[in-house]
Amino acid sequence: MLTDDQLIAYLAGTLPADERTRVEAELAGDPEALRRVLDHERLDLALQLLLNPTVSRAHVRASVLAGIRTPTHAVSAEEVMKRVLLESGKNALAYRPEKEDPSPGLFATLAGAFREWLQTDQARVVVYGGLAALVVFLASELRVSRTQEPSAQRRAERAELLNAVAAAMEAQAAPKSRDPVLWPFAPDSPWNTSIGSGAQFAAVAPGGLDLTTGIMVVSARLSHPIFRETTTDAPVELLLAGQSAPLATLRLPDAALAATAVSRNLHLIAADGFTLYEIFGAQRAAGRVLTGRNIRRHDLRGSGVPPDFASANGSGLTPFAGSLTRAELTGPIRRVIGSVAPLEAIAAKPDGPAHVWPAGWSPANNPALRAKLAPRGNVHLGSLLAIPPSVDLARLGVGTNGPAYEIARALQDYGLYVKDAFDGEWFTEWHQAGSPHLIICADFDTPADLPPNFRAQLALVIRHLQVVVNNGPQTIGGGGQPRVKPPAPPFITQP
Repeated sequence: MLTDDQLIAYLAGTLPADERTRVEAELAGDPEALRRVLDHERLDLALQLLLNPTVSRAHVRASVLAGIRTPTHAVSAEEVMKRVLLESGKNALAYRPEKEDPSPGLFATLAGAFREWLQTDQARVVVYGGLAALVVFLASELRVSRTQEPSAQRRAERAELLNAVAAAMEAQAAPKSRDPVLWPFAPDSPWNTSIGSGAQFAAVAPGGLDLTTGIMVVSARLSHPIFRETTTDAPVELLLAGQSAPLATLRLPDAALAATAVSRNLHLIAADGFTLYEIFGAQRAAGRVLTGRNIRRHDLRGSGVPPDFASANGSGLTPFAGSLTRAELTGPIRRVIGSVAPLEAIAAKPDGPAHVWPAGWSPANNPALRAKLAPRGNVHLGSLLAIPPSVDLARLGVGTNGPAYEIARALQDYGLYVKDAFDGEWFTEWHQAGSPHLIICADFDTPADLPPNFRAQLALVIRHLQVVVNNGPQTIGGGGQPRVKPPAPPFITQP
């Protein structure tokens, strides 16, 4: 992994030719370093504005602050530039100081190699930890040394503004807290761990999962609706089938009782905000009673995987995990996506089981289901699939923003767990959709809420998925340096 010192020397053009070639080769396979390089260039663009005496400083400040206060998940350098240009009427990119240094600028080497990517990856600016301070220091101090010495007031103003920009960018890089219902599980959970630098990839082997069959996006509200306990609704008893004493009593809206007409799997959140009751085979009994073939109680602040969090489905991985929220469809997605697949896409291993960690078990006790498993292949229950870092997302044909792009980015940063399998024999909608081998859940009302070409775009994306073959409890995401930092933030304080 490239160090900051190596990147600084590379950007300054002080590396010997052979070392520069080696760094460029490593950059091609180090997305994290590429992002840091892009951050250098983007801040350099802002500095060009600051050093331009013809651009009103008030316009610069207003434009930068307007850009960093947008409700989006990241700051677009291009958007900030556009705001400045609109307000100042000056073409800042064409500006050159009156006494321009004829030697190459500190960031000039970036112009050709990364300009195209800068233009296509407009939505993302990532600043990690002390990198913001490092970039501010390099940009201000080294620029000052190459231009006419500005006044003390000018230096103070520039430092103030750049530090404000860096702080705002860092603050927006990741939220400070999270709701365990919308973003569950511990920071070190497999569901919250990004792909590591040590990840080893293998192509999806034939015989089981077939990525050319496409993907289906289903409504989480229909497949496993979520209801939160309130303080005003009437009590509802949760009763395990065959038992007389309720396992719990929650104050739930009438919609939770009515949901059993369309879904047999319910997820109920207790008033504390983190206790989850999974009800499988849910039915409404007389009065305000919900019965279930199986009811499990979990803590959403835990690992999210067996044995700590053992769901009652075919693998032990909960349907709750990796289901996308409405906000995540427009990005960013900061966790692993969950997926289910038909039984014929899941390969049985030579030793019998059809699951790998973090899944807890296979449908071994049902010969009819086991008979439908694929006899060969390398995708099992619990398999982690991801888009390798060498794939350029800008060339997938899904643009640089929107739901399909956000999912593509998450599949490269975090990946996708195959969390369960289903028997498609009675799944009419799945057959009508062409029997795709991957299904993901997202929070939307009707298919009309999604882009009209959403499935077609995702079909282009998933063809680049490969199996992370060394994912395990000691090497989550493949091990090594995590692709995304920092980890998931602390949970919000519950009432």
